[in-house]
Amino acid sequence: MLESHELNTMFYPKSVALVGASPNPQGWGGTSFLLRLLNIGFPGTIYPIHPKATEVLGLKTYPNLQSIPEPVDLVIIAISAPGVPRILEDCVVAGLKNVHIFSSGFGETGEEEGKKLEQQILEIIKRGNLRVVGPNCMGLYVPASKLAAWGVKPAGSGHVAFLSQSGGHGEILTAYAQSMGVYFSKLISFGNACGLQVADFLEYLHQDPDTHIITMYLEGIKDGNRLTRLIKEINQTKPVIILKAGLTETGSRAVASHTGSLAGEGRIWDAFFKQTGAIRVNSLEEIIDVVLAFLYLKPTRGKRALVLGGGGGNSVAFADICGRQGLDIPPFSENTRKELNEFIRLAGNSTRNPLDVWMVQRDAKLYRRVMEIAMSDPSIDLAIVDRVVGGLDVFDDDERPEGDHDKGLNEVNDFLIDFAKENPFGKPLVVSANLYGNDLYCADNAAQLRRKFVTAGVPAYASFESAARAMVRFIHYHEFLSQF
Repeated sequence: MLESHELNTMFYPKSVALVGASPNPQGWGGTSFLLRLLNIGFPGTIYPIHPKATEVLGLKTYPNLQSIPEPVDLVIIAISAPGVPRILEDCVVAGLKNVHIFSSGFGETGEEEGKKLEQQILEIIKRGNLRVVGPNCMGLYVPASKLAAWGVKPAGSGHVAFLSQSGGHGEILTAYAQSMGVYFSKLISFGNACGLQVADFLEYLHQDPDTHIITMYLEGIKDGNRLTRLIKEINQTKPVIILKAGLTETGSRAVASHTGSLAGEGRIWDAFFKQTGAIRVNSLEEIIDVVLAFLYLKPTRGKRALVLGGGGGNSVAFADICGRQGLDIPPFSENTRKELNEFIRLAGNSTRNPLDVWMVQRDAKLYRRVMEIAMSDPSIDLAIVDRVVGGLDVFDDDERPEGDHDKGLNEVNDFLIDFAKENPFGKPLVVSANLYGNDLYCADNAAQLRRKFVTAGVPAYASFESAARAMVRFIHYHEFLSQF
């Protein structure tokens, strides 16, 4: 953590008060947060707040915040919206600064009552100088401090941060990222942002030694000039990846009803991305696709790609994908083709780029020769390798023969991991998993294959298009940096 920062006690609390914890084990909100904190082994002291109960889940309860015997580092409010102003006033009286308001029913409803409540809590936050996350949000997820009362139970702490106006997106991303071996330093779901703004969290993450990559889901913002200046500065040392929602008319209406934000016009956001160099993505999955490149690859010298797969139709499709995404597929030099032609049969194969070489897909020795020759070509800057998952055969699962079929594929995959890690040519290599069919057998194998590569430190993708798109995002970021 940072040596000294006012938000440290929020991200690394030694004590938490839960307003809304109930003796009902099926209760939502405060009880759910309490169950999760106990399950994950939160090491600090937890103070359930309930006006009548004496005990919740084995913990002594307190009727209000003022009755707690010590100042607490973080207050989580999970009660109905009309009661929130009173609890915030209690925080002011008790001198408690860090607050997460899980409760919803404020300005995002579009109703007059909700808007008045939001104005009321805004006044209290400002007057009491409170550091508030929310309302209408899931709050904080910090694996290192075991402050993770939502999202998937963290299996580790990493170097990726995620700022999100959507708590649901945060929950989805924790599960998907962790399934791919990607771990977080901090997730912050900030909802309506009546207190701390996205820029406040960015300033912290900019200095945070545990955070190397910053990812974001944005619907609308309140201080565009401040955010633009800040992201342009941060992006020069820590990549900033942003999924911006609400750029269509229907999406903009959905944003207004979700967090009460104004999404902004598309052309304004186009200018924002161009000016800041922030990396624009279009889905949660693509956030992790791009993160993988930054976690495991060194900058490439250019965008000239070696494409290695199998099948003439696939080669054409891959070339088209690269062209659409902005990658070049340069022809090999005459010397490179001559070396490849010495051992590659031209019948059913092609030694042009993209390389269509079925005969080496299950032969690690031949695959090594192909990779070493092709990657040494001076016209190549990076490689996208397509690996086959599943197959077209006539066997049922219980009849499928074991043996060399899978053994050869696995040996080539192991070679690719070693080759990418040794990286003798200093050229980035990524993998796509090419499915034959959409059956569950193939899909499960593809997921396992991607995890195998990623956990070994090799970016792997669900499709060739995902791989090419991630590489282009990665390349454009470093092109932006080159101007400084």
